[in-house]
Amino acid sequence: MSDEARAAKADAKAAKARAKELRPFYKKKRWWLLAIVAVVIISTAIGSGGSGDEATSDTSKGGGTESTEAPSTGDTIGTGLGSKDAAADINSLECGTPDAIGMTYPSVSVTNNSSKASDYFITIVAESADGATKYDDAIVMITGLAPGQTMTEEGIFTNELPVGAVCKITEVQRTAS
Repeated sequence: MSDEARAAKADAKAAKARAKELRPFYKKKRWWLLAIVAVVIISTAIGSGGSGDEATSDTSKGGGTESTEAPSTGDTIGTGLGSKDAAADINSLECGTPDAIGMTYPSVSVTNNSSKASDYFITIVAESADGATKYDDAIVMITGLAPGQTMTEEGIFTNELPVGAVCKITEVQRTAS
């Protein structure tokens, strides 16, 4: 092979490498691989959050619910990203009644039974009594609750709840503040 042919072949190879180097990041395989891994990790974290069927409230007129005693804390309430089961920290759940524009404000009372200040992320679901239909869900966040302290916080259901809907706590995440 002549020197000219080798030089031409080397130049072609170098041009191909430069073109590959100048491609946008989203056309490179390594970025797609990282994106797929990230999606799998996020999906796994969200999916392992838990889906409980623990009834905690009864329905009343207008689709809202009355207050009840402390919800039972079976194995059906997920812990989410929290390292320990904090379902026992829930004192009560009230689904409330719809306001003038049809929104309902569920409230949950929590007592921090741990030895450190904690943050709580509680998922409340409104669904049919048989659990076949989910109408709405709400997230209640309580931050910086000191050991032994009790706090009541509200969430919001933006969909109108039909008569017969029940509220359930499906997840209680407790993390250190």
